Amino acid sequence: MRLFSTAALSLALAASAGLIAPAVAVAKDPPAAAPASAAAGPKVMASANFAKAAKPVQGLLDASDFDGALAQMPALEGLATTPDDHYFIGNFYLRAGIGKKDDAMQRKGIEAMLASGKVPQTDQARFELAAGSLAVALHDSEGARAHFTEALKAGAEPSETEALIAESYFGPAYADIKGNDFSPAAKQLAIEGLPHLRRAIDAQVAKGTPPPLNWYERGLQTAAIAMSPDAVDWAKLTLAQTDKANDWRIALRLLQENYKDMPRGTNIDLMRLMFDAKVLQNDYSYSEFLDALTKSGLPGEVKTVIDSGRASGDITGDRFADFYKVATEAIPKDKAGLAQSATSAEAAADGKPASRTADAYLSYGDNAKAAELYKLALQKGGVDTNEVNTRLGIALLRSGDTAGAKAAFGAVAHTGARGDIAELWAVWLDKKGKPASAA
Repeated sequence: MRLFSTAALSLALAASAGLIAPAVAVAKDPPAAAPASAAAGPKVMASANFAKAAKPVQGLLDASDFDGALAQMPALEGLATTPDDHYFIGNFYLRAGIGKKDDAMQRKGIEAMLASGKVPQTDQARFELAAGSLAVALHDSEGARAHFTEALKAGAEPSETEALIAESYFGPAYADIKGNDFSPAAKQLAIEGLPHLRRAIDAQVAKGTPPPLNWYERGLQTAAIAMSPDAVDWAKLTLAQTDKANDWRIALRLLQENYKDMPRGTNIDLMRLMFDAKVLQNDYSYSEFLDALTKSGLPGEVKTVIDSGRASGDITGDRFADFYKVATEAIPKDKAGLAQSATSAEAAADGKPASRTADAYLSYGDNAKAAELYKLALQKGGVDTNEVNTRLGIALLRSGDTAGAKAAFGAVAHTGARGDIAELWAVWLDKKGKPASAA
């Protein structure tokens, strides 16, 4: 069983810049407010009594006397008897709200115009989007969500509208977070918002336009904090788009959290990806990796990891000197028997000796010999083919055979922790080509 706690995922999440930034900017510009006569058009006609009383109110609005107009609005509302009249009432409130820079009044006006049923179908989406954006400004997430949903039904552009709907869930969820944990209610909101963000991404891709990276990151971070059932899918989706170290760190730590009982050997292959992606960085990660390697009898890799950490500045002073001492003392004897082990593996009845010897060669950075022995292990059989194919893929990738590595990762059954790890190695291969060798 691996050495891990949720603290590591929290550290990765906490390091993410702009964790609670909205996925998209919300523009709250309302529809243009026309004078009553222009707004009416041929299909909007106020009743006679209403029109007579509305004329002086319109005059005050035209003169920018918004307070004067508002003082007469209660009496004017009492005269509104038709949908057309109510459309004008909304228009007047909208004009006054724009003049006074009053978001609530603008929203009231737009909603009254929509409720009148006189907004042309061609303008429905624009009005709903404006009302939703004003609701966002007024911190009314539920109201915003309702308007954005109606805008979508009315034909609003789907990608940004779905992203806005997603944010109407995420906003209140992130407002109810302590540290890196959602409250139960906030977690539910976050999970409900994720499918909308995925639809936004898919719609943007369908248009032939790359979605903003922060849409992917928003989904990954939210899914990770909520531990959503589709969190690993968000990790794969996001990592295919990003080179950011912290995105990789979150995704890989998420895998560990998702598979709490991951065997040590499986976790080592995940942490090898963390090492190649250069996202170990903190003492917790190095300690976990070095502990697992030491317990698995891989002193060469222990030394390589510490040397690399010292060179990058991640490991300072005498940190991990105990691991280093044990490893360097064990290496001469360990390496001395490798050639004989390889010879014995060729004559063995099954592939287990070849696989064990390949593990040692991989740990010393002799990727060509490791790949040769992993192939022998697969040929002889009697081994965990998913484990061997994963490590064959790592050896081939580190030696520059990207096509062979892709085939090896693809041969891993796409189920469970092993399957997800192999898929992320394949994503890394596609994003980075040949990473620096572990040696």
